[in-house]
Amino acid sequence: MAGAGFPDETGGPIDSSSLEPSEVELARRRALEDPGASWKEWLYFTAFKWWMAIAFLIVDSWIVTIFLVARSWIPLAASTVAALYLEYLLYGYLWHRPDAMRPPAPRRFRWPPFEVGRWTPEGFRLRSGQGPLDERSPDPREFL
Repeated sequence: MAGAGFPDETGGPIDSSSLEPSEVELARRRALEDPGASWKEWLYFTAFKWWMAIAFLIVDSWIVTIFLVARSWIPLAASTVAALYLEYLLYGYLWHRPDAMRPPAPRRFRWPPFEVGRWTPEGFRLRSGQGPLDERSPDPREFL
């Protein structure tokens, strides 16, 4: 069976123990050492953003369709503005990330009313008690 892949035949596997590791092998080793984010982190930090945007689009479409069929222009405008504002607040509550370049200003009312989103890496760190990512980022416990 010539070329079947047996070591003592022509066309068999090459003994790679004497070869230096290639860049691909080094990249594989690095990838195995640091596998990256877990599935939970990927879902919260990335995937749910897209699904939430699709859900917002569906809700907004329902609102617009209901009021267009009824030909109610003022309630259409009011409910669309209210829905967009509530969607903005929900998105900010879940995924707002602090601006590290801008120091937090001491005010009674914060716009937006949240410092760190619940489903962000900073939010996970703060809720686990590890503190902010760096000393420049704000600590939300100072604002509550």
